Amino acid sequence: MPPFFSVYRFDDPLTCAAFRRFHVVALTAALENQTSSEQRTMIGETLYPLVELLEPLFTPEITGMLLELPRTQIFQCIESPEALKEKVNEAIVIIMDWFPKQMNLDELETMEFRAAMILSHL
Repeated sequence: MPPFFSVYRFDDPLTCAAFRRFHVVALTAALENQTSSEQRTMIGETLYPLVELLEPLFTPEITGMLLELPRTQIFQCIESPEALKEKVNEAIVIIMDWFPKQMNLDELETMEFRAAMILSHL
């Protein structure tokens, strides 16, 4: 199912510049000789600012979700703005169901939260 809203603007120079800064080849080389914990931290530090450009409110949660993906998919997200947008949109859909339950929101508050999330991405 395609996402029902877009969280990425291709005409945003800040976003485009950020994506140009990160190259999987350099990251892969930097990951060599690192422990798995250090590798996860380095990958997370690379993903975090990219995710933050797309969804600043839930950046830590979404970055954590992305870190659970296979490394090939993570690297694809780092290289491809479109792939990252798709994964962030998938995470937002999950958060829209998860967050109201975590916060014990009633039905009206849940609807307001979801509406606010959708409006913030128009």
